[in-house]
Amino acid sequence: MKNMILTFVNAIAGIVFGLMLELSIDDLIISKPARIVILGVMLAIMIWNTIRSHYRIQARTTILKVPTGEEARVIHKYKKGLIVTVSPPEANINWEQELLSTSKLNTLITAVKAHASSLEYIWLLGTKGVNGSSSVFEDLRKYLNRNKDSLGLINLKEIKFLDPIEMSEDNQVTECVRRTVDKVLIDLPDGLKQSDIIADCTGGTKSISLGVIFACLEEERDIQLIGSKYGENGKPDGSSVFPMIIEFSTNRAEYNK
Repeated sequence: MKNMILTFVNAIAGIVFGLMLELSIDDLIISKPARIVILGVMLAIMIWNTIRSHYRIQARTTILKVPTGEEARVIHKYKKGLIVTVSPPEANINWEQELLSTSKLNTLITAVKAHASSLEYIWLLGTKGVNGSSSVFEDLRKYLNRNKDSLGLINLKEIKFLDPIEMSEDNQVTECVRRTVDKVLIDLPDGLKQSDIIADCTGGTKSISLGVIFACLEEERDIQLIGSKYGENGKPDGSSVFPMIIEFSTNRAEYNK
C-alpha cells in the first residue's frame, strides 16, 4: 500500500513539474519566488523517490527467550490473545489427568502458560478430518477451562475454534493458514489491538507454521515458537521446552549490499 501511495505521489510530482516547464511561466499568476519553491519541491520529490528505488525493505528479527516469573510478563508485553496451532495428540489421551511433558500437546500448554496471567482469548487452529487435530478441540477447551487455576488463566474469557485446515498440497495449506490468521488479526474483539496478540507456530506441519509466519510479517504482529534443548543424540528434550518470541521490525538496505 505504501509503495502504491509513493508511486502516485511521484507521478503527480512529475506531472506538475512537467506542466510548469511546458507552460509559459509568465502566464501563471504565481509570484516568481513561489514558482521556484514549487519547482524545487517537485524536483526534490522526484529525486528522493529515484534514490529510494535503489533501496528495499528488510525484516529485522528480534528473538527473545522468555524466562519465568515477573520478567516474563515484562517481555511478553501482557499479551491478551494467543493464536496457537494444534498438533494431533497421541491416541487415547486421558483428558482427566495433567498432560505429561512427553505429550504432543506439551508445547501448546507451554505456549499458553507463557502468557496465562494476561490471556483473555485463545484461538485454536488445527486440521480437518476425523484424525485431524480439530477433532480434539472440544476436549482441549474443556481441559483448559477445567485447569484455569493451575495454568494461571485468571483473565480468560473465551477459547475460539478457527475453521479447520483442509490438508492438501502444501502451498494451498500455507495460503489457507495465512488468510485464516490474518482474518483473526484484522477482526479482533473490541478493545484488542494487533500488538496484544501473539501467534504460536510450533504445532502442525511445516506448511502450517509457514502460513502463520507469513500472516505475521508486520511490525505489530508477533510470533512465538516453543524451543527446546537438544540431547547428545541431536533429538529435542521435550522436558525442557521454553517459549521464544519473534518480533519483526523493518529497515532499509541498499540492494546488493
